[in-house]
Amino acid sequence: MMMRPFLGACACALALTAPGVSPAAHATQILASEPAVHRAILVPKDKTEAFRLDQPATKIVVAQSEIAQVIATSDRSFYVRGKDIGSTNILVYGPGGRLAEVIDVRVGYDPVTLEDELAAAFPAEQIHVQNLGGELMMVGEVSNIGVIERAKAIAENYAPKAVGSMLTARGKQVVLEVRVIEASRSTVHDIGLSALIQNNSFTFAYGLGLVGNDLANTTLKLHGGAGNTTIDVQLDALEKKGLIRTLAKPNLVAMSGEKASFLAGGEFPYPVPQGLNNVTIEFRQYGVKLTFVPIVEDNGLIHLQVEPEVSQIDPANSLRLANVTVPALITRRANTTVELKNGDSLAIGGLFQHSYSNGVSQVPGLGDIPILSALFRSTRWQHNETELMIVVTPRVATPADFTAAQQATLSGSQPTPKQLLLDGKALDKPIDSTKVK
Repeated sequence: MMMRPFLGACACALALTAPGVSPAAHATQILASEPAVHRAILVPKDKTEAFRLDQPATKIVVAQSEIAQVIATSDRSFYVRGKDIGSTNILVYGPGGRLAEVIDVRVGYDPVTLEDELAAAFPAEQIHVQNLGGELMMVGEVSNIGVIERAKAIAENYAPKAVGSMLTARGKQVVLEVRVIEASRSTVHDIGLSALIQNNSFTFAYGLGLVGNDLANTTLKLHGGAGNTTIDVQLDALEKKGLIRTLAKPNLVAMSGEKASFLAGGEFPYPVPQGLNNVTIEFRQYGVKLTFVPIVEDNGLIHLQVEPEVSQIDPANSLRLANVTVPALITRRANTTVELKNGDSLAIGGLFQHSYSNGVSQVPGLGDIPILSALFRSTRWQHNETELMIVVTPRVATPADFTAAQQATLSGSQPTPKQLLLDGKALDKPIDSTKVK
């Protein structure tokens, strides 16, 4: 009774090792899948899609049931429910157990639902959502950067870590009109008294005129004497008053969210030591400088970060090292962030500088005598006041701004040699002082 199974096993072994059929030949055989129709479908997660077949099905097999679920409603129709994000396929068998169709199923987030939510949140924007490679991709052009950021936040709540964006903001440009006004007032008084008293036996002289280096605009000389003694007295006086007003009127244009800068001035060489007996030169800027970043918000306000700076070279405070003069700068700077309506102005004032200096040159001892000391003393005092005001006006650029820019020209013309040499017309027209404010 035990021989039949054994003989059967031997017969199987002989059949597998029969002549003409080697084990290597079996190893190189390639199994080909059954020919079938292929198609692909997309099913939103947690939703159901219905499908129909071209022929009756006897069996439907889902490769990964944790991703998609198939429920047949008849032998030619079924619906698929997306259970989890991912990909799988469905095998549909026809009569006789033959593979009739292979359906590739991709379960992802629903782009239609997200697009409807974005349309409800931003009814004036055109935002479209596509399902690409398992993630949702937002495409379109919106009015500003703020819409893009909020749309990303909404999409991220709907599909965490599965959102891409190709949204672009329409190019809103901001024109920044800047007025930099600086008024400098100065008053100088300088009175110097010098005298020379001499005869055949002695000479007494004191005073060198004005304390400062300026030339006197008033001089009074007295000459007299008694006997062999002569007395020469000279009184020098100087009074200066002045008002200097400078005005810069730059207009800048920048894209919303981009940085723009302006400099009306120049650069000066600045020595920088690099080691023993080695000095390099760097160039540093001075003048009227402005940097700003505008952002146009949804409510029409302009979020403006502005940083104006006014500087000038100060020779009085320069430093000399190793036969090299290092210049100094007088700088006034402000940095602020504000929100303004279109066309409103921001005035930055209070940048006020006041200085007072005096100097006395006198004869030791005699200059301390009450009342009479004024005859043996020279005095100088000086007041300086400088006030700076910056007015900034941002507004959204319009087509009229670019039309005006195309038509803008510089007024004035160059005088001819005849006008310059014979008529003395260095200017094409007189300066209208009434327009200087």
